[in-house]
Amino acid sequence: MRKALWLIQTLILAACGARAQNAPATPDLPPLALDDFSSVVRDQIQEAYADVRAHPDDDTANGRLGMILQTYGLFQEAAVSYRRAGQLAPSALRWGYYLATVERAGGHCDQSVVTLRRALRIAPDYVPAQLHLANCLLASADLSESEELYGSIVKQHPDNADAYYGLGRARAARRDFAGAADAYGKACALFPEFGAAHYALALIYRSLGQDGKASEQVHLFEKNKDGAPPSNDALLNEVRALNLSATNQVQIGIELERQGRLEESVTAHEKALEIDSHMVQAHINLVELYGRLGQFEKAEEHYRAAARLEPGSVESYYNYGVLLLTVQKFEQAENAFRKAIEIDPFHAAAHNNIGYLLERQGKLVEAAAEYRKAVDNKPSDRQAHFNLGRVLVNQHAYREGIEELEKTIEPEDENTPRYIYALGAAFARSGDRQNALRYIRQARDGALARGQSGLVDSVERDLRILETPPGTPQ
Repeated sequence: MRKALWLIQTLILAACGARAQNAPATPDLPPLALDDFSSVVRDQIQEAYADVRAHPDDDTANGRLGMILQTYGLFQEAAVSYRRAGQLAPSALRWGYYLATVERAGGHCDQSVVTLRRALRIAPDYVPAQLHLANCLLASADLSESEELYGSIVKQHPDNADAYYGLGRARAARRDFAGAADAYGKACALFPEFGAAHYALALIYRSLGQDGKASEQVHLFEKNKDGAPPSNDALLNEVRALNLSATNQVQIGIELERQGRLEESVTAHEKALEIDSHMVQAHINLVELYGRLGQFEKAEEHYRAAARLEPGSVESYYNYGVLLLTVQKFEQAENAFRKAIEIDPFHAAAHNNIGYLLERQGKLVEAAAEYRKAVDNKPSDRQAHFNLGRVLVNQHAYREGIEELEKTIEPEDENTPRYIYALGAAFARSGDRQNALRYIRQARDGALARGQSGLVDSVERDLRILETPPGTPQ
């Protein structure tokens, strides 16, 4: 009996030893170079690093270090931490998923595909992981499987703009331009500020020979260059939330401003300055934000700080000019815009605003010249075309003015009825009653559809006059 027990124990010990020999060695903690980070960020990383040293067998401690390293762009170092965490907790989705995202960020899409497939065996319904896998397959030129995966995602989640965008990319890569246009169009419909999707759709329309539609999409791209659907990736959002850098706070502030949450945006920008008081972009953005909130003194304070830190900043002078314009300090506003143009002669918005200031002084020739510079430097600027068209009409240059106003009536948005109304009024002043009626009626219908009651009243008054037969007593 004793001999049998001894034999069993020997076999168990041998089996355990074999498993230990076959198990991958836990990678050593990576050395870290932190000199380029702020003291706040250095302290955060060093604290997490020390926690792992104190608890080397804790997957959460190892994984959290990886998350902190990832949020600051230290992808190779983060990958080591995620591998350690994954070995300690192989059934946890997050460590495998995070590892795949840093592998992809480091340009290793083939390896990321392997890691993502393993992660999706743990949680097959995690859509962000499915999207990452489809994106990696597309980057690896596996068009068939990537398109199939994107298609599966949109079938299950028809409200996912990112998946439609990916589907469009896969179709475009195999030159299915009609199919790509359909997918990109759905992505834009789901998220109208999706800049990359508008640009991709513009390229597809050009390939299809639909130049008018292409121009419209280019305009929408220029209006929303950095627009993207909000992240629905709960796991990666946890990584982003760990970022204590000033740059991240500014990005948060910019996103809040896009959502119209101005006071929260101010808070995020001020937090960025608490971390790094020399961050010029935060000061520049606060000039505009405080100006929109009517807090002129705070806006002025941040303009002075930005000008002191970066005297050659075009954006600083321009935002300050807008601020001065809102409080009707017209002469100082013009000086600020001219300063911006001295630095960047091609700044279309500054030329446009100088044109407005000259126009209100009755200097129509000089105003028209500034508006021309604005449209020359940015042909898609509808407001500049509108301003130039109005000035030319007031100078009785009807044909030229109408040509400029015709460039404002597309694409369709909340401003379109006002632009069409101006075009109709220009035709009326030129003596073309037929086209005047056509466009002013169109403006009325558009204003009614958008509930723009004030514009409707103005349009109705002009229509009553135009629809009265010539010679009829008023």
